[in-house]
Amino acid sequence: MKKLLIATTVLASMATVAAAETGVKIGGYGRFGLVHYSGKAAGINETTVHTRLRMNIDATTETDSGVVFGGRIRIQDSNNLNGYNYGTLIGNALLFTEYEGLRVEVGNTNTAFDSAALVYDSEMGLRDTSNGDSRSSYFGYDDFGGADRMGVYASYSINGFSAQASFVTPDQYTSTGVNEELGLALAYSTDLFTVSAAAVQDGAGIANNDIWFIGGAYKVMPELTVGLNYIDEGTAALGSTAVLYGNYTMGATTLKAYVANNDAAANLTDTAFGIGADYDLGGAKLTGSIQRDYAEETYADLGVRFNF
Repeated sequence: MKKLLIATTVLASMATVAAAETGVKIGGYGRFGLVHYSGKAAGINETTVHTRLRMNIDATTETDSGVVFGGRIRIQDSNNLNGYNYGTLIGNALLFTEYEGLRVEVGNTNTAFDSAALVYDSEMGLRDTSNGDSRSSYFGYDDFGGADRMGVYASYSINGFSAQASFVTPDQYTSTGVNEELGLALAYSTDLFTVSAAAVQDGAGIANNDIWFIGGAYKVMPELTVGLNYIDEGTAALGSTAVLYGNYTMGATTLKAYVANNDAAANLTDTAFGIGADYDLGGAKLTGSIQRDYAEETYADLGVRFNF
């Protein structure tokens, strides 16, 4: 056992030196806990243990003129809402360059809509979920990346203003008839408020799946932030979604709540809501939520999340 510990320590030291010399960093997060959903199909347990370990391997270098070049590969092991684990998977590479507020990515890139400010700010709980999120389909940074997918993404930030644009073709080599996706996002932020807007054409390569979003958030006081988002979901079947949300921090505890409205005809109810809380453990957090969706089903989770 002692030999194993010594060998492990030496390897860890070598890895630290290599990372410092080459600009390679490993970061990510882990989370685990219980998840309950009352609307699962017959024969599937309503309460399951959820786990996820995500590791981002980022490599960067900088030229003498200050231009940064780099790339990212993601390794992830996770299970879904039903508790099913797909095994450990490795995503396709993202390559990028940065200079004075401008960033350009190619490969398995981020996208403008998925990266828009505020679009996910009503999320809560162990699995970062909200019925105020968009219900539509669109591309984003893909954990596992399609083999024939190619994206180009650009962002620029200056004095509180940011702009993002993206283009994704899902079939760069062999044409399958799936459309390319175009996205654009704009945002402006100060110490007190943030406003954001985004749009995507042919989201996820689906013809005429055109989605747009607008949102705003205001810091009422240092401890309290409230926000309002609106999303046109792109198709009549999905309707449109509006969500009012707020976060309040007192000491180590952050309380969260939202109420969302979606007008899709198939909903049992147009109103969904959720309450959640995070407790800072110092290096990790205890987090949980209780939410009701548009099918009048109950979702709840409770667990621990830590970043590294």
